[in-house]
Amino acid sequence: MKRKYLLVALFVIVGIVGFAGVQYLPTSENEGVSVALDSVSTRRDLRRSFFDKREILVVYGAKDPNLQQQYQKLLDVLSKQELTRSRRSVKVSFKSVAEVDQEEFKTSIVYLVGAVDENLFIKKYMANTPFQISETDITIGTRSIPNNNSILGVCFYPSPVDSKLPFAYLTGTDAKEVFELFADKVAERGQSFYRQNLEYEVYEQKERLVMGDFNTRWGIEGSTFFDFATGTRVLLDTEEFKFIDHQKAIDTADVTKKLKEVKAAKVKVVNFVGKANVPKITYNFYTCTEEKGLMTGNTDHSTFDPATNAVHTIVNNIYAHNNIGRDNALVLYNLIGESSKTIFNVGLPIYFTDTWQMKGYKYWAARLVESENTYTVAELLDNSFLEMESSLIRDCMAGAFTDFLVKTWGKDRYLKQYKNISLSDAEKNRLNVKWQQYLEQLPKAHPKVQKQSKTLPYLKGFNFAHEGYSIYNGYGSQKATESLLKQKNMGSNAMAIVPYTGINDINTPTPLHFSDNAGSENDDAVVHAVSMASKMGMYTLLKPQIYVGGSWPGGIDMPTDAQWDKFHDYYYRWIRHYAFLAEIHGMDALCIGVEFTKATLARPDAWRQMIKQTRALYSGKITYAANWGDEFEKIEFWDDLDFIGLNSYYPLSKKDNPTNAEMSLRFDTVKTKIKKVYDRFKKPIVFTEIGFRSIDTPWKNPHAEADETINEEAQQRSYEVIFKGIQNEPWCQGILWWKFPSYIEYRGEHNNAFTPNNKLAEETVREWFTK
Repeated sequence: MKRKYLLVALFVIVGIVGFAGVQYLPTSENEGVSVALDSVSTRRDLRRSFFDKREILVVYGAKDPNLQQQYQKLLDVLSKQELTRSRRSVKVSFKSVAEVDQEEFKTSIVYLVGAVDENLFIKKYMANTPFQISETDITIGTRSIPNNNSILGVCFYPSPVDSKLPFAYLTGTDAKEVFELFADKVAERGQSFYRQNLEYEVYEQKERLVMGDFNTRWGIEGSTFFDFATGTRVLLDTEEFKFIDHQKAIDTADVTKKLKEVKAAKVKVVNFVGKANVPKITYNFYTCTEEKGLMTGNTDHSTFDPATNAVHTIVNNIYAHNNIGRDNALVLYNLIGESSKTIFNVGLPIYFTDTWQMKGYKYWAARLVESENTYTVAELLDNSFLEMESSLIRDCMAGAFTDFLVKTWGKDRYLKQYKNISLSDAEKNRLNVKWQQYLEQLPKAHPKVQKQSKTLPYLKGFNFAHEGYSIYNGYGSQKATESLLKQKNMGSNAMAIVPYTGINDINTPTPLHFSDNAGSENDDAVVHAVSMASKMGMYTLLKPQIYVGGSWPGGIDMPTDAQWDKFHDYYYRWIRHYAFLAEIHGMDALCIGVEFTKATLARPDAWRQMIKQTRALYSGKITYAANWGDEFEKIEFWDDLDFIGLNSYYPLSKKDNPTNAEMSLRFDTVKTKIKKVYDRFKKPIVFTEIGFRSIDTPWKNPHAEADETINEEAQQRSYEVIFKGIQNEPWCQGILWWKFPSYIEYRGEHNNAFTPNNKLAEETVREWFTK
């Protein structure tokens, strides 16, 4: 039965997404490799060793004296940097192959770099990995790819000297090419230079073309092998532009139209600046988030790289008629360089676009004005302030602010101020008066397009969890689409998507960061998954959450009123980003918060104000996901929301082996509490979370961490009790189980996690969801 539904998903997925040229779907090939290790280490073993030490010994090899000096100079600077708060930063030491004592390999995390014939340790230890390099080929397991001055990077492989220690290497047959790529990694990532998107990567002309991860035996994992070496074609090559198409992202018939568009955009910028010395620009077109992310390490819709004078853009239906101005940014970088102010660097490229986020920056700025979500001039000119703000709101305001300055100052003064603007406080205040007048006119000039929010159906689905933190298994991946299709085939008509932020101090207000790493639940990955779900006919709920280290959102408790005010200010600045994202991309509903038991009960007026401002910005349905017990039962602002969200982890029994009838009776007492809330507020109630692990007694304490037991039948029984209990209840508007993973291989076949995927409870869900 399980295999049948998986095959359906695999066949349908190609029709939904329409990729070509690269084999994305899992293969049956899982190559092993004979390694000279005493025992097979796990990734967890290697990570533990890494975080225990947080030190890397870089061993470089180079025959050319000039190249030796370049390594020494680069590494000397790197070695003098102190550790930062980032867990990925490391203390670096370095030695040449002639200086290192092989005994150091027994106690050090070693990073080897250099040409394969110039670093004897690479040549020696590569034999214990599934790779070989010759002048003509690079061998990866049983596969061979041409060596076109290619470079192989391997990260966190068990050391052949001590298998509990990780080691890494960067090598090829061209010594200069290896150094240049290494230098680029150091320049881009500093003390995190060792990081890669996948565990092995092959570069050609600094572009990732082949990549993948290892299996549990440290051989090549067939399901995560990606080969982009084929499927790339040059569609256009003129003195001004070069178009490179990856995996048939654009049709040859559209090249003329695309050329006309980029020429017009360039002319607009050149005429404004009054300069024309722009080097040839290379445009790279990709079919999807995953493909661009795997090849470039960045999953953003569009980016530019000044080092190669190239633009990298995703071209598909999700981003149709959406120009965020990254090509303009590259042209401006060449013509006038960078400004000392973030708002100028961001704003001027957007100023030249008419279709920023489809409707244009002026239309969206008008929505920010209506909802009181704008910035003052002082805030716009403060780089530190903008660094902590929503990139969406910042970019929108930047486009509008540029338009305002050009109209107020004139083009010449704007360009004169561009590089190093300096205004006194008095000048900022005077300018802010005019800026506020400019903003006030935007809603009249760009009225809101009214749209009816989608009727809330009876929700049948899951919290769609971003369990994979690699590009190929997170929200933006093909595997995530496969997972959504499986949910659809189980009868789901809805999904809640859950991007996270994190805090560690529950008593001190701190700004909340936005997920932006390529493998994280970043905006473009979220948009991709929501788009795929919408195509499948699913109702989409955006449900951002906070991970609290060592605690949970209900533990957040500020000691003073002033600190509570600061906390809610930081929180609103974070959640409004997702409200804006949901409005731009037409998501059906937004959950404004999850399980802030102390914050909601102690400060209900702060939440009413956030709901009011959010409703002015976002036109879909709004809910809040309350924790079971006091929070759900005592919240005062349910009447401000469209439906009530309940994260229900009420115990169903204290017994080790209760009957289903006994658990049903206990659930009846829970339903009495739920109905009491419903009778007071007359709002539909959705289980925004409810779940049970597959352990021996999941009904005792459903939200608790798992023990060592695995019991699928106990999980299934709990599901059956809930499904029967909510059947035909007038207050219930649906259920979103906690949870379903972003890739269906998550945790293997036997696990005690919350997911019902590939367990007995899966058939129970299918039976009830398809009734």
